[in-house]
Amino acid sequence: MKKYTLGNMAGMLDQLRQKVDVLNALDNDSTASGAYDLHDQLTTMYKTLENFDAVVKRAVAVVPSK
Repeated sequence: MKKYTLGNMAGMLDQLRQKVDVLNALDNDSTASGAYDLHDQLTTMYKTLENFDAVVKRAVAVVPSK
């Protein structure tokens, strides 16, 4: 059940990463008001996602199969 839950978390991270990618594309639209105003926050979001992804992978490796 732990590995199943961790797998779900990994899937949720992928979905969240896709949302951040969309937000990044919107922020990079120079024709829109407020273009590039989220640059620093997006950088932090990407770094945080990478760190969370890494800890989920480590957790999967620690949990025994049976």
